[in-house]
Amino acid sequence: MDASTQVIKKINKTGMEKSRSYGQIIQLLDSLRPYDYTPEVIKRMKKLDLLLDNVSTKKDIILVGGATGKSLSIHFATKLLKDEGFNAGVAYSSHFLNYNERFILDNQQISNKDFTDALNTVLDVAIENAIDSTAFEILTMASLVYFASQNIDLIIMEVGVGGRYDATNFCNPIISSVTRIAQDNAELLGNDLDEISKEMLEIVRPNAWFISAEQSKLRLQKMKQIVEEKGGKWSMPIRKLANLPYIYEQLYGRTVSLGERIAQIYVENIKQKFSPLLRGNLLATQKGQRGRPTLEAKRNAEINPIKTLKSFWTAQFNLLKGRFEILDKEKPTILLDCAHNIDGFENLFLGLRLLHYQKPLKDFALIIGVDRNVDELELLKLIRYFSKKISGYVYFVPLKDRQSKDVNDLEQKAKALDIKAKGYSSFDVAFEAAKSVVDQRDGLLCITGSMGIVSQYWENRGIKKI
Repeated sequence: MDASTQVIKKINKTGMEKSRSYGQIIQLLDSLRPYDYTPEVIKRMKKLDLLLDNVSTKKDIILVGGATGKSLSIHFATKLLKDEGFNAGVAYSSHFLNYNERFILDNQQISNKDFTDALNTVLDVAIENAIDSTAFEILTMASLVYFASQNIDLIIMEVGVGGRYDATNFCNPIISSVTRIAQDNAELLGNDLDEISKEMLEIVRPNAWFISAEQSKLRLQKMKQIVEEKGGKWSMPIRKLANLPYIYEQLYGRTVSLGERIAQIYVENIKQKFSPLLRGNLLATQKGQRGRPTLEAKRNAEINPIKTLKSFWTAQFNLLKGRFEILDKEKPTILLDCAHNIDGFENLFLGLRLLHYQKPLKDFALIIGVDRNVDELELLKLIRYFSKKISGYVYFVPLKDRQSKDVNDLEQKAKALDIKAKGYSSFDVAFEAAKSVVDQRDGLLCITGSMGIVSQYWENRGIKKI
């Protein structure tokens, strides 16, 4: 008998299966297996969906997968959809401190009461029908239950680890998206990037749109072939960077552009609504109109200027918590980033260099946890290159939410590359050590490696909700 079955039987025995409190639900979710990646996942999700009156069919659904940038692409797409008059519910696949962070509506996370009601609805069905679901499966289904009851137009769901057997993949999305392909979750998705790419594209559906921000032209060609073989509608991949404030255009310009394209496809192709903003034209041309704008159109544009994407992002741009989050009120300044693979770390170090060019950093410290699947040599090369630009110290700590590499082994390998490094078994001890070597005014302390390590920072500060 596995752990989740034991928990369900224990709850049944106590007679609380119909009256769980918020705290009891959190305790149950913490006790369940986090996720599974087998054919049984899809079978369980389809069974739950059927028993819950096919809740997955109540709203339009968009799936967003990929190695990095999923949640940010969703975040930006939601902003644009809201501006166009479409309200989207967002189901994220992870959280920092509270499960409620995964369900977002109108830029607000779900209340404890609504969360409890939605989870109880799904748990009752799972227990009564002996469906041995994982925590991610329960949460995914609960998000659909909650959003189906709200006055919204669509649901944007973040794919968890991949495609084929991800708990979100039982849905029938009208748009599927993959941000980037990278060596991530290789033990589940495949041994090379081609295998991983093929697995992630399992979220493609016949006659549904597909869009990606992948940068490799060769990989995009292979992806296009897969999409067409599945009967999907291939949309031109993201080439340009969105107009964002410095330094964020170089860091997240492509991610924002993906959000723009997702919104445009939904508004114009799915809902058949003409959108000058999403087309990015100062003088918008209606479909079928040819030639240059008339003098009257130009005068109207001068009197009533059309809002541009650049002006929109100047007013509306912001990042989610834990994504290159700069806490400049802290002493020293803290930077939190949940990068967990090489692709994410490359972007992080690019951002750090841009910060340094903007305002030279006097001191620097890096607290980092390293997932066991990360190529440690590639990571250490990134750190060494960065340390040549900005002198600093590296503190390796274990991850609490992922299986991580041995900190002492990382310390020895780092020192062999002339990197000032130290391994610690405790985040709290490493944090105190790092603060002691960084200038309180002009230094920077960066914390990265996973969502869990960012959570440890907030827990160290005594914060229970963000």
